[in-house]
Amino acid sequence: MEPIKIAILEDHSVVTEGIISVLKTKPFFQVLGEFRTCTEIKKFLSETEVQFLLLDVDLPDGSGLDVLREVKAKYPTTKVAMFTLHSGQMYVENAMKAKADGYILKSDPISQLPTVIETILNGDYFVSDGISSVVLPFSSFQIEILQLLIQGLSQNEIADQINKSRKTVEYHLNQMRTKFSCKNNNELISKYQKEMQK
Repeated sequence: MEPIKIAILEDHSVVTEGIISVLKTKPFFQVLGEFRTCTEIKKFLSETEVQFLLLDVDLPDGSGLDVLREVKAKYPTTKVAMFTLHSGQMYVENAMKAKADGYILKSDPISQLPTVIETILNGDYFVSDGISSVVLPFSSFQIEILQLLIQGLSQNEIADQINKSRKTVEYHLNQMRTKFSCKNNNELISKYQKEMQK
């Protein structure tokens, strides 16, 4: 089995050391680099391919969300999980809109990190238990569809914009309506926006 190549962007060395020490317990994880600034990680990623990036939100020279957007634009196959103290809905929503593959709270037991990374690498979205349940049922893809719906796009227009079929869009909207117990899309939007304001 080829090792999973991982990079870490975290400006507190004690936190980074804890992460590395836990990941070393899994021989198939290979930490290629640990970085403290957005500038450093961008340079590294331009030269080196990684499968997984663990990304803090607050960094000395910028926001981890900006790094997330750039990574997803340039290296779409790289899985990216936010690793942060912030549990507020707006932080989580912004990360999901930027296509993060996971949202991990630093308050979670560090020992769970290898399992969380494996979950994300297997294609599942992970959100820490400390995050409000309103976000949990929705994948980043579903959030993207919902945001476009809120902007006033029709299902056909959404399908064109995300390069998927109308049937796929309708399937995911139906999943979200079911999870929020909504009869129609207007009710879904209303409930979602109310939850985001809590």
